[in-house]
Amino acid sequence: MDGSFDMFHCGHVETLKAAKEMGDFLLVGIHDDATVNARLGHNFPILNLHERTLSVLSCRYVDEVIIGAPPVITNDMIVSMNISHVCRKADPEDPEPTGYDVPKEMGIYHELRSDVEVTVKTILDRIVANRESFSKKHARKVLQEQSYFEQKEYVEEL
Repeated sequence: MDGSFDMFHCGHVETLKAAKEMGDFLLVGIHDDATVNARLGHNFPILNLHERTLSVLSCRYVDEVIIGAPPVITNDMIVSMNISHVCRKADPEDPEPTGYDVPKEMGIYHELRSDVEVTVKTILDRIVANRESFSKKHARKVLQEQSYFEQKEYVEEL
């Protein structure tokens, strides 16, 4: 299984669990920052390769990672790493992903479905939506604090 695994979340965990159930060893390829940036745009990845790697390695279903995995899975990679299944989370925004031609031809490509609707985009949408209310709440607290200090009466010590 390969991907960007940016802002590691429960959707990633569920997909990795499903991939692990297909075999006895899960090797996960993590794309480098330049590859993710070229595919998703200039604001991505949010986490750097090192941070994303540590997040994936912390998942109990992952046995090993390929840091900076290539975006195209080749026959040489499949043979040299003894890969028996190539998995990818089904993505309605990218129904015909590139880079999987060889595993598809070999009949070892699998798209995994997930009921978890959490994605990096949904997380970012929540952050943006909640930022305004957080800012307003913080501004009220700052005003309350200023008012307290302005009205505070000091008692002279004897």
